[in-house]
Amino acid sequence: MVDGASFERAAVIGIGLIGGSFALAGREAGVLREVVGVARSERTLRDAIRVGAAHRTTTDPLEAVRGADLVYIATPVIASARIIEQIAPALEDGCTVTDAGSTKREIMAAAEALPDSVGFVGGHPMAGSEQAGVGAAQADLFHGSSYLLTPMPGADEALARMRAVVRAIGARPVVVSAEVHDSLVARTSHLPHLLAAALCGALGDACEEREFIGSGLRDTTRIAAGPVDVWREILMTNADEVLRALDGFLDEVGSYRQALAEGDGDALTQLLEDARRSREGMGDP
Repeated sequence: MVDGASFERAAVIGIGLIGGSFALAGREAGVLREVVGVARSERTLRDAIRVGAAHRTTTDPLEAVRGADLVYIATPVIASARIIEQIAPALEDGCTVTDAGSTKREIMAAAEALPDSVGFVGGHPMAGSEQAGVGAAQADLFHGSSYLLTPMPGADEALARMRAVVRAIGARPVVVSAEVHDSLVARTSHLPHLLAAALCGALGDACEEREFIGSGLRDTTRIAAGPVDVWREILMTNADEVLRALDGFLDEVGSYRQALAEGDGDALTQLLEDARRSREGMGDP
């Protein structure tokens, strides 16, 4: 156990893939002593008990957060903002509240309404899967991944506890502002998903010619299989930054198109070489 990371009772609201994996990882690391899982579906709640992600469950967020010293919100961003407002009156003094949303500005704005006695730290684990649901939850999902944290001003104690629990579940805490977060993930996460989806659309009937589809295309488009409702909200709540990232991508594609149209092999070589170097700079997991 990491010092300062232990929570007596955690309410995990939205106990699906991410919420369930956080619960499993926290229980395995010994930093979450009791987990109350929250979901709308009774089947999800049964699965949460079955896979060991929760000790008990409820469909009522208010019931779950009473007595909790950690509240982990793992619902889509727009729902998370509503949940923050809903649970605010029931939160215990000294409670740490965090979320797992892929965009942060809207969440941080909603968190401004929380009581001063509550510490809010926005969160975004840079890990996931094209699978969904608590049945796909894994205790090691966050191992070796960055875990982005966007604290509210004055939430120093809550930030220290979240840093500790993030390390305990095997991830690397990275503290960043909500504005910088949304700008960077628009390019490193949201744009790639949009492009994978667009590529699947551009392939048309070729998607059905499986004998012509190799591992490269499957790897490139794998993330397009993610949950549509979740990704619609991610893209819409970060539309301004995604548009900036998309404009930059279209400029780059235009350079490739121009080189091909003009038969400029030297320009094409330089573009491909620059891309190769950029990919090498990313390193491997």
